[in-house]
Amino acid sequence: MLFDAFQPREPDTSFHHRKGLCAPSLRPTGLPAEPVRRAFTIGGVSAAGAAYVVWGSVVQRSFEFLDLYLIPLVFVAATLLVAAITLVGPFFRALRVEIALDEGGLRCAVDEYVSYYPWVLLGPAQLEPDWRGIPTLTLTNESGRAFARVPLLGKSAHASAVTLLRSYEQRRAGRILPAPPVARSLARQGRPLSAWLEALAALGAASNKRAGYREQAPSDLAELPSIVADLGQTSEIRAAAAYVLLALRAPDLDALKNAITEAAPPLVQLLVHLSPAGKAIVSRESIEAVRPFLEPDEAAAIDGAG
Repeated sequence: MLFDAFQPREPDTSFHHRKGLCAPSLRPTGLPAEPVRRAFTIGGVSAAGAAYVVWGSVVQRSFEFLDLYLIPLVFVAATLLVAAITLVGPFFRALRVEIALDEGGLRCAVDEYVSYYPWVLLGPAQLEPDWRGIPTLTLTNESGRAFARVPLLGKSAHASAVTLLRSYEQRRAGRILPAPPVARSLARQGRPLSAWLEALAALGAASNKRAGYREQAPSDLAELPSIVADLGQTSEIRAAAAYVLLALRAPDLDALKNAITEAAPPLVQLLVHLSPAGKAIVSRESIEAVRPFLEPDEAAAIDGAG
């Protein structure tokens, strides 16, 4: 298929190589019908104009045989010019954009610029033709402002966009559940990352003291495993719950491994990686993959952890 020869510049870092993410490829796989039809139409009209000029030279008896070459040349030139204007820009734009959905939001990369949008900050998405007639996937924030437009060139890209759009709307419509009672102790509350982690570590240490010889977390923290696995909770609460669980005297690593995958929000993966026993769940390689989607102070904590 046309354009299949264009491969990702860095396949190893692509969203499509990370487990658990919804990231169907939107890369060009062909030519959209409407712009091609318009290009041929304008080329045909231009060729008809050239034929009219040639006919005029025949009537005026100034006709030369070389004038006949004017008709196909004008057709080819006009068709290619219109195709270049309508297709080249969208083609390279489609090559630069990569989108993936995880459990907590949307990861978007355009060239070297990356951004992360939690579901609560995302607005509706739509799939419709632009002024060129090219089907375009448009994503908006909660205020309705578009932050990403991806031209879809080819049937495969269009089918991938439909799949992505369906999953996008389903996840965005998912309910954010009320915070559990323990969430007040877990919330960041605007604190710097270091202060937040100290508070969470203190919560885990206090739980260990109260658990005593029984090696069990007290009842007010018994719901932490379900919070970590609950996609209806915010990324902040899930991340904090995972951190406290890993600070307990006998953390259940197997249960957390099942709940924390590469599709977990970047903040959740970060706090698991920074926890005392979390590197067995989120490796340095895995956390480096989500580093671009973290805040500067959060990304700096990765280097501080060693």
